[in-house]
Amino acid sequence: MKAILAVTLAATLLGAAFSPNICLTLSLAQSSDSSDQSQSKPSIGLLRVPDVAKLREQTHGHVLVINFWATWCHGCVGEFPDLVALDNQYREKGVKIIGISLDKTSDIDSKIVPFIKKSGGRFDILVPDMDDPQPIIDAVTKHWTGAMPATFIFDQQGKLAYERFGVINRDQVIGALESMLKS
Repeated sequence: MKAILAVTLAATLLGAAFSPNICLTLSLAQSSDSSDQSQSKPSIGLLRVPDVAKLREQTHGHVLVINFWATWCHGCVGEFPDLVALDNQYREKGVKIIGISLDKTSDIDSKIVPFIKKSGGRFDILVPDMDDPQPIIDAVTKHWTGAMPATFIFDQQGKLAYERFGVINRDQVIGALESMLKS
């Protein structure tokens, strides 16, 4: 199951070959043709600590939104429709949203997939491939305590430009995205 998820995510995000020695290979170099994206469904894949750095390194030229959430987190569930709306509004403008679910990997089929289907989300979802997500949290930023939801926006140069611990304010996120896209 894990190999299938990793292959699915790599193929969806990259459209490229998958190396069996790498759990996840990410690239934001996607076609700007949105005809396929409008019908796209999210991929759900596994995330390891080195993959966080790859996410951040490969944002050059794109704005990357990483949102940490879980199906058991009421604030996360409450803000999810705003993330779906932001993805619909900014996907074609060069913004890539990735949700990192801190649910257990054993909950992928029973909780995460049904939640994503019900929400209408199309952005990719990653689930840490470990019991303790602290190393993933530390890889994003050392000063984050792990409180959720948490949203981080990286600019086109891969620099952390916005962070929010708690439910997002959609207008603030839109302001941050618009500012980054003008740069």
